[in-house]
Amino acid sequence: MLDLLAHYLVSYLIARTIVEPRYALIIAFVGVVADVDALLGVHRWITHSTLGVLLASTPLLALAYVLGERYVKVVLLALLLYTLHLVLDLFTGPTPILYPLVGSIRVKLEVIGLYSDTGIALTPRITVETWKPDFTPQPAIEGPIVSEAGIILVVVTALVLVLDYLGKKRSVKQRIRAEHSITVRRWKR
Repeated sequence: MLDLLAHYLVSYLIARTIVEPRYALIIAFVGVVADVDALLGVHRWITHSTLGVLLASTPLLALAYVLGERYVKVVLLALLLYTLHLVLDLFTGPTPILYPLVGSIRVKLEVIGLYSDTGIALTPRITVETWKPDFTPQPAIEGPIVSEAGIILVVVTALVLVLDYLGKKRSVKQRIRAEHSITVRRWKR
């Protein structure tokens, strides 16, 4: 199961390509909203179903449409981040993403590599398993808040932010040099 930190950081990295980073910090929280069902004692419940997504997003999209195009963009981004949470969960455990049409689904992906003196072989394996969903409230729900995946994403996010900062710093210096050289040329004339 992906931890909350990993869901948040994946959402942030995607959101910052669409909206300003300061807004991405806020809207990325949508990437963890699906796990609110754990507070109700039933993890991976209706909040992990596209039916739940449609029920929640339809009135929000209608309201956003009335308010203006800017809001539609934000709601569509939030819908993308929420849906991404569900898709990521498909690879970590049974998720009722197509409930009530199909039970809970889990997808396992792996590529097995073999290197020998006869060559290299890659064997992809894809397994799709289904389970009957169990929406029985539990007295306790356990799940990771931070795990190896979250820590790896912290490192990746930090690198992206540092590289982004250095790139912007360099482009500002280039702009200043270009403006300075134009000023110098004008003055010499």
